Order: sequence, then C-alpha cells, then structure tokens
Amino acid sequence: MTTQNKDAAKEVKKDDMRTGKSTGGAEGKTQQIHELRIATIGNVDSGKSTLIGVLTGGELDDGRGRARSKIFNLRHEAETGRTSSISQHLVGINAEGKLVHSNTHKGGGVHLTTAQKYKSWREVMEVSKSVITFVDLCGHEKYLKTTICGLTGTFPDYACLVVGANMGVTKMTKEHLGIVLALKIPFYVILTKVDICPPNVLKRTKDKLVKILKSRFAKKMPFEVRDEKDVATCLKNQSSKLTPIFSLSAVTGKGVKRLESYLSGLAPRQTWDSEAKNVEFSIEETFNVTGVGVVVSGSVTKGRLIANSKMLLGPFSDGGFRPVLAKTLQRKRVPMSVCNAGESCAVAIRYLKSKESLKRSDVRRGMVLVDPTSEPKATVSFEADILVLHHPTTIKENYQSVIHCHNVRQTAKMVKINGVRSMKKKKTG
Repeated sequence: MTTQNKDAAKEVKKDDMRTGKSTGGAEGKTQQIHELRIATIGNVDSGKSTLIGVLTGGELDDGRGRARSKIFNLRHEAETGRTSSISQHLVGINAEGKLVHSNTHKGGGVHLTTAQKYKSWREVMEVSKSVITFVDLCGHEKYLKTTICGLTGTFPDYACLVVGANMGVTKMTKEHLGIVLALKIPFYVILTKVDICPPNVLKRTKDKLVKILKSRFAKKMPFEVRDEKDVATCLKNQSSKLTPIFSLSAVTGKGVKRLESYLSGLAPRQTWDSEAKNVEFSIEETFNVTGVGVVVSGSVTKGRLIANSKMLLGPFSDGGFRPVLAKTLQRKRVPMSVCNAGESCAVAIRYLKSKESLKRSDVRRGMVLVDPTSEPKATVSFEADILVLHHPTTIKENYQSVIHCHNVRQTAKMVKINGVRSMKKKKTG
C-alpha cells in the first residue's frame, strides 16, 4: 500500500469513528439489515479462501491464486497461500435476490486498499436488503485453535465444509466436521477443484463423504445438488439433518451459480433478543486508531447498543467492571447510531472520567460491554456437561484443558468429575 493510500485509509477511519458520519457527509444509519454468517472450514489447500474470493468478488479465479489474494489479511498469507487468521468478508443480497459483490474495483491491480474496501462495503450496504458475512478460517492443523475460536466467537448461522475433490476427505476434514457437529452448527459441503479431478477420484471422494455423513457419528442426510430444482428442494426443506453437497470449480465457474442461488435463499438460523433491556456486547478484537483512541469489534449478543451510551467494561484481572462510554459505532464499515442483537460492529470507547486514559492493552479478547443495570459478576469456577469425542490420554481430576466459550479462550482445571457415562452402544447377539 502506498503512503498516500495509507493516509487516506487512516483519515477515513478516523473521521468516521470520531463523528459517526460517512465520508460523504451522510448521517449514521439506523435501519436494520439482516445478516447471515457463514464460517468456512476444511483442510488446508482445499480452496476456502479462493471460494470466498470468487463469491465476494464476482470474478472467477485464474488458477494461480488471484481470487484468494483479494481477501488475505497478512503478508505471509499472500506469500504462502495459507490462511492463519480469522477474517470476515461481505457480500450483499439485493431486492431481486442477486448477490452484490464487495471485493471489486476498477483497475489498479489485484489487491484492494483499505480505502477501497471502505467504499465498496458501503456501496454494498446501501443497495442490499440483507448481507452474508463469510468468516474465512484456517485449514492447517497448526492453527486449529484459531479455527475453533472463529467457530465459537463469530456466532455463525451455518458452516461451509470445503473438501478438495482431488485431495479427498483428510484428517483435518474429519476434525473440522467433528467440531461443527459438537457445536451443533448446521453445515453444507462444497467439493472444489472438480475441473482438475479425475472422474474416478471424484467418485471415490463423494462415496467416502456420503459414508461419513450417514454414519452413526454424524447422522446426516447428504443430498447432492445437481440443478436449480435441487437448490429449491434444499431451501424448502432446511433442517439440521439435511446436508447439501455442491460440486464446483472456481476456475471454470461450474456449479457456482447453483451455490449463489442457495446462499441468496438461506435465512439466518439463530434468533436474537433485540428487545432485552440489558445490553451485552462480546469483544472479539481491539484496535488503537489515531485521533479516536481504543476501538473494539465484536457482536451484540443481547439488546440494542446505542451510540454515546454508558456501559461497563470487564471483567478485568481483579474481576471488576469499569464504566466506559461507547462513543460511536460502525457496522460493516458504515457509521450507525444503533446496533441490534445478532449484529457485529466496531465501537470506539473511553473511560467516563476524562482524567483516566484507556489503553488498548487494558482490553482483551473475551471481555464484554454490558449495561450498568445488569450488575455483572465475574466467576472463576463453573459446572459443565462434557462430551469426550476422542482423546489419546486419560482424563481425570486435576486435568487441564483449554475452554473455548464464545470469544473466551482460557485454560481450566477439572477439580471434580461426577457421573462418568459411556456413550458406546453395547453389542448384542
């Protein structure tokens, strides 16, 4: 990015977060645009980022990584071609049910600058009746914890299990499948790279995938989508058991239109309480914007978050909560005055007392902004029902594990274990 583009990006973010207005001078919006969240999972090199790049950019891939280069966050991701962080990407749906692409720009090479992304996302929000947020997650085993954080912290409505047709069902494919089944997240399957996959290998991959989905462990009903009638059937019979399987190529475009038709007809699965009096905002990331201060991003999980409202931030290391002011809001890079439950946004915050200075290091992932009337209390212990899917060692008292709960990732110790019961069925006859 050139120095000029960096300065432009800083000015866009600084002016918007400070005033709550867009660069064109329009006031912050309040209308509610329904959002569907889809987390993409699957083995490394299966084509997850490329698929998102095609869906959000509206252009097919050239077979050399052009589509995925538009959505990578970090420089080493672009160099290696592998995702190592959690990133979100937007596509809108207009009144005619057509996709409105965001990762598009005229000229200037492949990569979008920050200023161009701001402009394109705003244009999408202006003409769309609803939006789809794709959460690009990691496929490499090295970044499995990051993938789990994305599945628990971004509150996806659905998961998209991407399987490379030429690679088949791998160890990490099964690992990711087990996680979404444990979290009870409905999912659909996409077989990518069918243009370079031999017919016998494609058939073997499909057969193995169908066998796993029908197994006693998954208990799903796989349904291969071959035409628009099959798409209508899937949308009409949406259930937690029916699992659509799409075959497509991001290079030739085979099957892409059927997938777009399916996505445009999907409805959000989760229900949120926007009328709750006690507001709750779950913090996912923190930023420090010059001229604005500390900015946190995340999701409103309860109630309605209003700009310039007084909130409590915590819990801090001492278990307490401190009063802050939620100054301005941005949703999908568009200034808003209200953010409803189930919507993600960025919030500029500061301490209520002007003499106190809030630092980015004071805020961490997993903290929350809550309504002062809720009188929140932090806890260091809790009871839980645990289902062990597979584990190589014995789990007993004082065993330490990592807890993933929404945006919280914390080591915990099992102090006491009660009522151990085996889930295996006894053999008879």
